Amino acid sequence: MKPLKEEAEPIARLLGPERTGTVGWVYLWNTSELSILWVDRRLPAGYIDPPVPTDILTRARSITSDAVTELLAALSSGEDAG
Repeated sequence: MKPLKEEAEPIARLLGPERTGTVGWVYLWNTSELSILWVDRRLPAGYIDPPVPTDILTRARSITSDAVTELLAALSSGEDAG
């Protein structure tokens, strides 16, 4: 049986392209899934602080491979998110 998403904790914040202002928060769920709470979805994320550790990204991808994990992997590795 798949565990239910019951709790999440913020593990990083997403910053705008100029590293000014928080545009979102990255949450890690008890199921190892990652999600983003956007402050304003119209604002692009350019940086992440701190980068999401590789082991957390790997676990998240094993549950679901989607645009969220791809964005977080790119930002965590220092690649251009756009």
